[in-house]
Amino acid sequence: MRLVDWYLGLTLGQKIVVGVAVPALVFVGAFLASRIILSVVGGGGADEPPQGGRPAPASLSPGASTSASASASASSAPVVELKIERARWEGDRGVVEGGWRGDLSSVHCDLLVGGKGSRGRAIDWWDRSVAAQESFSDKTFSQEFVGAEGTVKDHIDQQADYWVVCGAQFSEGWSTQDVAPMEGRPPG
Repeated sequence: MRLVDWYLGLTLGQKIVVGVAVPALVFVGAFLASRIILSVVGGGGADEPPQGGRPAPASLSPGASTSASASASASSAPVVELKIERARWEGDRGVVEGGWRGDLSSVHCDLLVGGKGSRGRAIDWWDRSVAAQESFSDKTFSQEFVGAEGTVKDHIDQQADYWVVCGAQFSEGWSTQDVAPMEGRPPG
């Protein structure tokens, strides 16, 4: 009864403030409690992809051919892997071929010049409208790097080292990548 007596003793303005503040505090408290419960139970937090999947670990760096299952227990993580089998220069184009394990969504490769992985830089020489080709029945992919038409910022340097970085997206938000040097010499 003391709470009711306290409330009845408030002015109209104070009653309005209490009438707005109490439901807001209850809402915020319920929201925070549900977030804590969901994070403990392992349910989908706002930073996780749908269907309960977990993103690949942030520690993946270019050059790390890592299965996303290495970061989680084998019972909860699907096996996903991407492997570049060959990356080479063929005449006036670069070619990369590889394969994967897991429920693939897409593959994309980039051509870098300079150091391996994150130490290299993307070049504006190749036609980005030429996408990777996937054979889902064979679980293989290939991508060609051909010179872009028109004005490009970068030109191929026959003395430079070139690398290819391929990344794959899998079902349930999993992803991984692989890095490989381009074999041979680029076109002159």
